[in-house]
Amino acid sequence: MREKTCCPIRYVMMVMVFMTTYINYTTRSNLSISLPAMVIPGGHDKHFVPECKREEAATKKHEANSTTTAKPIEEDTGEKFDWDETVQGQLLGGYFYGYLLGSLPGGMVAENLGPVWTIFGATLISGILNSVCVWIAPVHWAGLMVVRFLIGLVGGLVYPALQTLIGRWAVPQERTVFVACLMGNTLGTSMTWVIGGIVTRAYKWPWGFHIFSLQIVIFLVVFYLCSGDRPDEHRFIGEQEVNFIKECQAGTVKKTKGIPPFKEIFLSFPFWTLCILHWGNLWGLYTQLICVPKFMKEYIGQDIKKSGVFSSLPSFARLILGFGFGFLGDFLKRKKYKRIIILKGFLFVSHIIPGILMGLLTLAKCDATAAIVMLTFSMSLNGAVVVTNLANPTDLSPNFAGTIFGIISFIGGVTGFIVPSLMGALLNAFGNNSKSWSLVFGVGGAVYTGCGIFFLIFGTATTQPWNDKEEKPPETETT
Repeated sequence: MREKTCCPIRYVMMVMVFMTTYINYTTRSNLSISLPAMVIPGGHDKHFVPECKREEAATKKHEANSTTTAKPIEEDTGEKFDWDETVQGQLLGGYFYGYLLGSLPGGMVAENLGPVWTIFGATLISGILNSVCVWIAPVHWAGLMVVRFLIGLVGGLVYPALQTLIGRWAVPQERTVFVACLMGNTLGTSMTWVIGGIVTRAYKWPWGFHIFSLQIVIFLVVFYLCSGDRPDEHRFIGEQEVNFIKECQAGTVKKTKGIPPFKEIFLSFPFWTLCILHWGNLWGLYTQLICVPKFMKEYIGQDIKKSGVFSSLPSFARLILGFGFGFLGDFLKRKKYKRIIILKGFLFVSHIIPGILMGLLTLAKCDATAAIVMLTFSMSLNGAVVVTNLANPTDLSPNFAGTIFGIISFIGGVTGFIVPSLMGALLNAFGNNSKSWSLVFGVGGAVYTGCGIFFLIFGTATTQPWNDKEEKPPETETT
């Protein structure tokens, strides 16, 4: 018999989920803050000046005969490359090409190999490859894109594995808070922009990669010691807590392995409504993750350090409110509100209002403070996804939540390279000006809001019949 532990191990697992998503997003988003430090601003235009800085200089002329013009922002952040907007868009999308392919089998890999080893192996590989970026970038941009593709490939395994882990560890009355721990990704984004900006400014862009590889080493040691695939397999858990989790799950989570019911999943309308909702969320999230640092530096005109700090504020606010929404969701569940009412009520906060705010972003014009305020409100309210699209896979099928999340991440992951490619095409076509950025954020806001409205009409939180698909029996020895 296991002895009772002083702290419930399921809470330790919540921390592990949080830290896993934090680490996953450091390697996912670090290129967004490092790339502006690696390239000549404006591509081949070595005298490029952000539009807002040109306007600011024009209003500060004190002499009638002055011929003073704005000077380019000059920062010694290491070797610079003359990659144009198209190349930069492809590099930013490289991770997501790999993520697209990695996420599809992620649920099946985790359900059979085990979520802990899936996460451990994927994170270890991504940490090694993250530092390889430093040495491959000077060779050719295509080599950097290949490495980013590989980081995305293994990174795509992580979130489906986490959904599998949550399905096995979470009790119904704590499920939303468990899912809220996926908000570690927002801390990952925030700290990547802050740490990446400061380190890049102080030690040049190569250390903007190496610093996050060092973080991964520390994380893996802690994760290995503190994690377990299932409650009854954890090295430190007490018997009383194991029984408590099993009783609360009431047989909805099976231990034997089974082949996911792919036919039933793909023919399920509730699955497709979730897929559309997740698509819209990822489009909005990647618009902010990929585009905002460039918008702040090359349009507003903030230097690399300030750009990182300012760009991180919306993500940090999303983290705080994400946990708040998670606790509120579980509170409403304990008050016997129907899950579907909670789900659709939070949709206004997670998708519709943030989409409207994103579409209106360029009304801030060159006012950095106003832009940050609008971004902060948009992204922080999106923390309600812990009650909507991040929780809905477990609503539909606790047994196959990892597989479902892998599939919707595969489909939604297409936005990870559509968004930077669209941004690059618009900036090339119209220049780095208000018109281009209005289109970037306007399209993002429309997709965000439209997908939320679709789910509001057609979505469901009912556990689907194919969750109880007959599983293959445990193997037995024969003589």
